[in-house]
Amino acid sequence: MKTYAVITLVTAALLLSGCTGEPSEQDIYTAMNKVVEQTNAIVKSIAGKDVPKDALSELKSVKKHDCVEVSDKSYKCNVTAVVDNEKRTAAVTLVKTDDGWQVVDK
Repeated sequence: MKTYAVITLVTAALLLSGCTGEPSEQDIYTAMNKVVEQTNAIVKSIAGKDVPKDALSELKSVKKHDCVEVSDKSYKCNVTAVVDNEKRTAAVTLVKTDDGWQVVDK
């Protein structure tokens, strides 16, 4: 019986920890990659299906440095991202929605 109580507490703690707090590095990568994919879709819609591969962007990696809470479900995070072969450091604002974290404009 004691084992079930411990397992229940640990499971509850893990579930609750996933519901609150700042976005993880993976959350930020996923949100930023959605923006890259949307941008690529726009380029394809304008240029047609035969878009050269080098005209499309690819998010290769994201490194989260820190995040500051802006509001209840909003964080401003300093990240370094590698898009194609260019490495850039910038602040990104993310908002927690029902569909996960979303990058928002300032």
